[in-house]
Amino acid sequence: MVEDQETTMYMAEPIMDWILSGIPEPVNVKLFDDVGSIYEAQLAKMELSRWWRDLDSFRRRCAYFEEVNGEKTFHYYISNIRGEGQIGRTNQYLTHWFYPYKAKFHPQMVKALINWMGLKGEDRILDTFVGSGTTFIEAKTVGVDSWGVDINPICTLMSRVKCELLDLTTEMLKEVPREKIFHHFNRKMRGVLGKTSNLELYVKNLEDESKLISDDRVYRFYQLCYLYALSDYTYIKKPMWEGFNSNLDAIMKTVEKFQALKQKLNFRLGNVEVLEGDARKLSEMFPREYFAGIITSPPYSIAVDYIKNDLHALSYLNINADTLVKDMVGLRGKGDERIDNYYKDMRNSFKEMNKVLQPNRYCVTIIGDVTYKEKKLPIHQKYIEFAQEAGFALDKIIGRPVLGGYARLRYEYVLIFKKINDAD
Repeated sequence: MVEDQETTMYMAEPIMDWILSGIPEPVNVKLFDDVGSIYEAQLAKMELSRWWRDLDSFRRRCAYFEEVNGEKTFHYYISNIRGEGQIGRTNQYLTHWFYPYKAKFHPQMVKALINWMGLKGEDRILDTFVGSGTTFIEAKTVGVDSWGVDINPICTLMSRVKCELLDLTTEMLKEVPREKIFHHFNRKMRGVLGKTSNLELYVKNLEDESKLISDDRVYRFYQLCYLYALSDYTYIKKPMWEGFNSNLDAIMKTVEKFQALKQKLNFRLGNVEVLEGDARKLSEMFPREYFAGIITSPPYSIAVDYIKNDLHALSYLNINADTLVKDMVGLRGKGDERIDNYYKDMRNSFKEMNKVLQPNRYCVTIIGDVTYKEKKLPIHQKYIEFAQEAGFALDKIIGRPVLGGYARLRYEYVLIFKKINDAD
């Protein structure tokens, strides 16, 4: 054990020397002990290189540093609000853990990228494929306003709730009797409407229960809690009431801890706008050159069937899954046609991102290796091709090794593009 500690200390010195190289004056910073990967060191160097002149602000927003000028950073405190499945300081902290979602990207990495872009309170950042809301939460906690679109209403719901929870208090959430609100959502699940002998009484009861919650944010929160319980029941057969209560208790603790942290630290939280929309039609939703930065992780739809994973929730919300499949990137067609459709959609997406991004600003896409029908697809090379066609220049590539199922090693690529020309 002592030998391992000595090795860690030995490795930390050259990493810090490299991170600090190029900064013309001494700075007092300390990395988190678990920063050991090359990509983490790269991101730490990138964010520090942008903010070393303003270490007070850097302490409030940095991702990979535990201390700045001898004081604990805001990320130290935020990542101490631990969530289910959290590993180190990288993921699942705060509200990131709430509601299951496959193929998430790391929040800590996203925060560092926002910092490297130099985005501040007056800037706006866009996520064109919202997914689980990672970009939103990180932008919000560093005081940057964010917008995002997703065609999947489950994604927009979970993203909105995760961010709104950072503005709510446990007192606001506890005003609602959990038994009554569970019963309110559970009626639909059990198909009571089709079985009741007194339709007028049933409708009246629903109206009375809906008055329990006057705040739409609180209503959405309990709706997502119910869908979380439905997911647990669907996949692990956990009883609905048990799942509803356990998830509710856990997220209440998260909200309570962040509420206390906001009182301890002077947070300036950014605003979030979540829209149901199509990444191939951004210019129809936003003014030209509206955003100062884009960070997104397009769906792994060729490899991960998001609709199948969310079928229980879509069915509950009366959303036609077949219609959604026709509109989603990566799910249309079969065989080579499906791959061709995916490439066509992503080519259009890059053109649209160019239209709504300000000149000389950065667009970051995070994508991993994808295997379809036992064939490895050159996704990240294709993204580079599409981006360059759309008027971007490739600025940086950061490779991140990811250990997948059955100990399979794959790579995720952080592709950083700079807008140099307008899209046609």
